Amino acid sequence: MSPDHGISFDGGMNATTVITAAPVAPSTPSGAATLVAARDLTRIWGKGDAAQIGIDGVDLDIRQGELLAIIGPSGSGKSTLGSLVAGIDNPTRGSVVVGGTRIDRMKSDRLAAWRSANVGIVFQDFHLLPTLTAVENVELALEFRDGRSGRRRRRRSRAMAALEQVGMTAHARKLPAQLSGGEQQRVGVARATVTDAPLLVADEPTGALDQANGHAVFDLLRARARAGTTVVVITHDLALAHAADRTVAMLDGRIDTVTHGSTNGAPS
Repeated sequence: MSPDHGISFDGGMNATTVITAAPVAPSTPSGAATLVAARDLTRIWGKGDAAQIGIDGVDLDIRQGELLAIIGPSGSGKSTLGSLVAGIDNPTRGSVVVGGTRIDRMKSDRLAAWRSANVGIVFQDFHLLPTLTAVENVELALEFRDGRSGRRRRRRSRAMAALEQVGMTAHARKLPAQLSGGEQQRVGVARATVTDAPLLVADEPTGALDQANGHAVFDLLRARARAGTTVVVITHDLALAHAADRTVAMLDGRIDTVTHGSTNGAPS
C-alpha cells in the first residue's frame, strides 16, 4: 500500500461516522453482517496507451469479524485492493461501502478523519516517523483519532500495552533507525491495533518477521477478528492465507479464486 500522506485530524470527528464492531462466534458464520461491500471496483493510473490497470471491476463483500487473506503475484492488484478498502486510495470507478458509509465519495479531509476513527493500517514498508520513538509512533494513532485533547498519560499506557502484545516494550524508547526491519514491523502492527478500529488492513504484516514472531502476529490478528474486528491481510505467506477464514486470489487485477481456509486456526 502506498504511504498515507493525507492522514490528518481536523477536529471534526463529531461529523465522522464511527463503526462499532461486535464480538462474533469463533467460527465466523457465512450469514454474518457485511462490513465492507465493494462493487465494480476499478483503479486505473494514466490514460490511453500509458494507462495501467491496478484492479478491474472487482466485487467483494467482507464480513464483520472475518479474517480475509488477499494473495497473488506481484502486480496482481492485491495491494491496490487493500488500499481502496482502507480508504487510502480512491477508485477510478465503482464504490466502497464500509459500515454503511460510502467512502469513495468522501473528500480527502473528511476521509482522513473517518480513516483515523475506523481503520488500523499496517504498511508493508512500516512508515514509522523517524524522529519519534517506537512508543510515540504508536501514540500518534491515538492522537489522530482523539485529537490532542485526550490525556497523554492514557495514550502512553495504551501504546505501551499495544507494544507489549508484539513483544516490543523493551524497545519502546528507541527511534526507528535503532530497530531492525522486523522490530519496525512489529511497531507498525502495534500502531495499527492500538485504536481498536473495527477494520484492520495489513499489507505483508509478517514479511520481515522470523517464524516465531510471524506466528505471534498472526495469532494477534486472529484474536482481533474473533473479538469482532474485520481483518484484511495482503500476503505472500500461503500458510497464513490458508489459516484465514477466506482467501481471495488476485490475478491481473481481478479476483481469480475464493477459497475457505483450514479449520485449525493456525499457520503451519
